[in-house]
Amino acid sequence: MLVKFSPNRLFIAVSFFMVVYVFPLKADTVSEALPMSQSHSGQKEASPSAPSAEEPSMDEGSNDPLEPLNRLIFGINDVLDLIILRPVAEIYRAIVPDPVRNGVTNVLDNLFAPVVFLNHVLQGQPEHATATLFRFLMNSTFGMAGLVDVTSDMGYPRYDTDFNQTLTAWGVDTGPYLVLPLIGPSSFRGATGFVGDYFADPLNMYLNNRHHRKYHYWLTVRYGFDMVSHREKVIETIDNLRNGSLDMYVTMRSIYFQRQAYMAEKLKSENTPEVSKEEDKANTS
Repeated sequence: MLVKFSPNRLFIAVSFFMVVYVFPLKADTVSEALPMSQSHSGQKEASPSAPSAEEPSMDEGSNDPLEPLNRLIFGINDVLDLIILRPVAEIYRAIVPDPVRNGVTNVLDNLFAPVVFLNHVLQGQPEHATATLFRFLMNSTFGMAGLVDVTSDMGYPRYDTDFNQTLTAWGVDTGPYLVLPLIGPSSFRGATGFVGDYFADPLNMYLNNRHHRKYHYWLTVRYGFDMVSHREKVIETIDNLRNGSLDMYVTMRSIYFQRQAYMAEKLKSENTPEVSKEEDKANTS
């Protein structure tokens, strides 16, 4: 049985990959600007800082057996970003007012909320899952399909997560470092995570159904907006990273692994019962 090649499907998949790993949501620090498991709430979280040009890489390349190939792909990705995506992001910032850009981000976040809800359930976080479900229902209705975030002021902050973090919570190791074409820094676990998120997304399932193929172009629209919106938010961050790094590849790799370690510790802390925390404090005092 032959499988038809679809350029449209390929573009959709590539767009999704770039959004998830290259330009995470609401990045305003160096570490948040890099491919990582997304974890944002209504409040800013402490994040590991990026190594400066004078500092040695903290990962020491100990988990990068494919470094020659990874460096080649990383270079190609960087050139494509410089000549295509960054200029488009600058144009988007110049012609679209800030309130409209925030509204676009809210809509995109709301579309991904069902996947976030499912991952919170799989991670055993009922409070976060309930808050995410409430946010999705309220923002989808009273917030005009998510255009306006009406729930943050009600005490329901946004808790992002993905299947990469779910695998982390289940004890799956990060695995070797992996730079994917047009996707960016990732790992074996991270690549598995984004595949899980893609196929768990209700909108993807609906539009990929053969009965709804005539609306399939909406996936292209969605992920196209994702790419440009997220890239616009980290223009200065990526520029500063490029200008301050002796070896951009090593810096990106180091920050990626630092971020993964940070998220693993955060998940462990969130899933540790308060009684156990108090016992640990008593034992250390």
